[in-house]
Amino acid sequence: MNSDDKFLPHAAKLVGLSLIALVCVVVIGAALVRASDIFLILFLGVLFGILLVRTSRTLASYTPLPYFWSLGIVTATLVLAATGGIAMFGVQVDDQIDKARERADKGVEQIQAWAEKYPSVESLLLSTPFLRQLVDKRPSASQEDSNSDKEQSSQAKAAEQNALRTTARKGATAIAGIFKTTFGLVVNSVLIFFVGLFIAVEPGEYRDGVVSLFPTDRRERAREVLNLMGDALWHWLLGRFGTMLITGLGAGLLLFLLGVPMAFTLGVVTALLTFIPNIGGFVSLLLAILFALPQGGSIVLLVIVGYVGLQLVESYVLTPVIQKKQVSLPPALLIAFQAVMGVLFGFLGAAVASPALAAAKVGIEEAYIKDVLEASR
Repeated sequence: MNSDDKFLPHAAKLVGLSLIALVCVVVIGAALVRASDIFLILFLGVLFGILLVRTSRTLASYTPLPYFWSLGIVTATLVLAATGGIAMFGVQVDDQIDKARERADKGVEQIQAWAEKYPSVESLLLSTPFLRQLVDKRPSASQEDSNSDKEQSSQAKAAEQNALRTTARKGATAIAGIFKTTFGLVVNSVLIFFVGLFIAVEPGEYRDGVVSLFPTDRRERAREVLNLMGDALWHWLLGRFGTMLITGLGAGLLLFLLGVPMAFTLGVVTALLTFIPNIGGFVSLLLAILFALPQGGSIVLLVIVGYVGLQLVESYVLTPVIQKKQVSLPPALLIAFQAVMGVLFGFLGAAVASPALAAAKVGIEEAYIKDVLEASR
């Protein structure tokens, strides 16, 4: 009887705690699904805060300036650089968009010409849902009667060209939509900036706030793990910025030497997309091919060879040299995680997959493998 009296309250307590845990998991999961963009933007804000903190500390260590003066100089430099970049490119945005549309139209026409000349290319395009629109034509009277009316032929050709332009516009819209999130690019950029700035002003306060959520006897270890995760993200940023700079310069120079229009703009885009490992290089290659198509097949081939060479140099030379202290991420694991994040949260999810995985890897190794598995042996 006494054992039952002790067991029932204990069982009720376990059931209650389990229900509370289940509700918390459901609420957190629903929040992640409904407001996934916000959480990803906040993570980018934390990443920007780490950039400000580490850069300011580095400047303060090499100069007599205190930390807050160094933070002000670093922040002002970044703001001026961003403003100058926007002013330099913003004036020519409309002209660049018009040129991009013209090049896209010419590229689409070149793809159709190749499809008519090479049946294997046409078969490949027809098997791809989006590209099928470029070559999927309805049977026309000219295919049944070689002496069809010229006016009907010209009308069919005009309709065909309109379809191609429509496809190109849809493609441009889809690419532009990739970079849009819930609140828009400008609002997201402002949110990232101020979240990072506030973290940089009092980095210890935010870290200690997270540490206070742990039991008293585990707080020192939690602080150590958070510092290690911050180190991993900092080294990841150093590696990304180094590879972005070198890859962007290399791509711009390559396209300029090959005579591809808007080479400098494409170089800047390539540098920005290189922030996203694997996916960014592939997207920048597709854009470069699209702009190189009107120049001829030989130029396209050289662009492909050049970009593949840049990616090989970036993966096997730049990354190991620049990112010696970066967390080593297995390529297959990174690609799989990017795919999952991309499916769940879109392009923004794929963009933050690499730094998120780097931080998570350190957290799992330190807090679970070392503190739980190895400690229990």
